[in-house]
Formats: sequence, C-alpha cells, structure tokens
Amino acid sequence: MALHVQWQQGINLAFPTPILGRKIADAEETNRRLREIILERADGDAGVQQSNVGGWHSAADLFAWPFPETQQVLQWISDAAGTLTAASTGSPQPPPMTVRAAGWANVSRSGDYNLPHTHPDSMWSGVYYVDPGTSPEGDPTSGLIEFLDPRTGADSISVPGDPFGDKFSIRPEAGLLLMFPSWLCHYVHVYKGEDVRISISFNVLLEANPAP
Repeated sequence: MALHVQWQQGINLAFPTPILGRKIADAEETNRRLREIILERADGDAGVQQSNVGGWHSAADLFAWPFPETQQVLQWISDAAGTLTAASTGSPQPPPMTVRAAGWANVSRSGDYNLPHTHPDSMWSGVYYVDPGTSPEGDPTSGLIEFLDPRTGADSISVPGDPFGDKFSIRPEAGLLLMFPSWLCHYVHVYKGEDVRISISFNVLLEANPAP
C-alpha cells in the first residue's frame, strides 16, 4: 500500500530506509547463557554455508531450540518488529499482526566475515549481538556491519560533498539488536579480534490479524 503524505514547501525527503537500533537492558545473564548454548551447539554441528566466509552458521531453527534464552530473544525481536512497522507506516501503534521469525546463530573468529547479501522472502531482518568479541587497536573496521545505499545509480555521478551512495556502518555491542528491511544489502567486515564473536541473525514475516 502506498503511503500518501501532504507535500511541504521546501525540501521533501522521499523513500527513507529505516534501521532500528535497540540496546537491550539487563541482558548480561541472557547473553552469558546464549554464549554457552551456541558454543556447545557449534562444537558438535558442522553448520551451513550462507553469506559467511569462515566461521560457523547454524541452521535457521534457533527459535526451536529448547531454551528460555532463545525464546527471550524471539520476544525482543517481536517487540522490535512492532516498533519498526509502526514507525515505517506512520502509525502511533503497530497494526494487529502476527510475527513469525526464523533465526540462526553465528560464531566468528579472526579472519571470518560475511559477503554482501540481502534476505529474500522476508520483510524485516536483523541481528542481535550476544558477544561482539574484541576490537583490535588500529583497525576501526574490524567486525563492523555495513549497509549499502539501496538507491540504484545513487553514486553514478559525483555531487559536491558526495551526499549520495555512501555506506552506513554500525559497531556491534553486546545486547544491541538491529532490524532493517530485508532487501537492504549489507555485509560484515573481516573480524580481527582475538576472542570469539557470537551473534544471532533473523528474518521476520508479518501476517495481518483478521478483523474481529
């Protein structure tokens, strides 16, 4: 459905791309257990190959794992999906909807990274950082998640000040949840820390609830 707004005198900004960032409060104990759970699973599971180059990527069944901590992450994702959907549609509250999510765990060590990719067949995608690992001095891009300008041809010609075609990057933090449109191309820079880095990625589908 198209979103119609009244034009305003002057500069009107069209086609914004929302990226939700939410730092989960008091997540330390949940993250500690998630770290144990994920590393134990990775130790006995070959994992799958997706956008990851190196590292371990679980199957997309994390929310079926029988642990309260994985269900807690699912609840955080559901809450964030409501917030992002409401903000993107200009509504004060999210519409009545059912949130369905698939998630998988990622374990990275020094030298691992993720190629540029999108997440087809979903509406929102995102990542929750269980343990961001370490950031080596002198390498500010280590492990950053970076988003590419989705506007076709935005960087095809130079404009003074280069306002278009830039990249948008975020440094991971423990307890940080990011959510963004699934079509937004993103990648992860080579991680160069000494400690293990652990995150949970996810896709979200929304179903409108029938009217009562």
